Amino acid sequence: MTLPILILASLSAAALLGVALQWRSLRRLRADNARLAERLLATEQQIRHLGNEFGALCKASAGAGDHVLRLEQQVKRLTERQNMLELRASADRPYSEASRLAHDGAGIHELVTNCGLTRGEAELMVMLHGRSDPDAA
Repeated sequence: MTLPILILASLSAAALLGVALQWRSLRRLRADNARLAERLLATEQQIRHLGNEFGALCKASAGAGDHVLRLEQQVKRLTERQNMLELRASADRPYSEASRLAHDGAGIHELVTNCGLTRGEAELMVMLHGRSDPDAA
């Protein structure tokens, strides 16, 4: 009878060893599960944080786009104004040149020919800036 008791004791020891190994595996699985749950929670928090940052970036981007649009409009207005001033300056150029020539003694005919002024404009330039004799040229 000792053989069946030995077999039964061996089987009982094997069953207890199996239960102990299963218990140890279960504890490892629970620990792994707890670590994974913590990582999942941290990842979810990070995703929420990144979502908030992304929302803020989208708002800032929209604000920057509006700002760029306003700057583009301002540059367009300034460019148009500069072009108008340049046109005005180029239109005044013959008069500036005529004034200088009249001051240097040029006559009416020379102002009409060189500056493209009408006779009346040339006479006025000579009267304002030239010699006392407007018919000198």
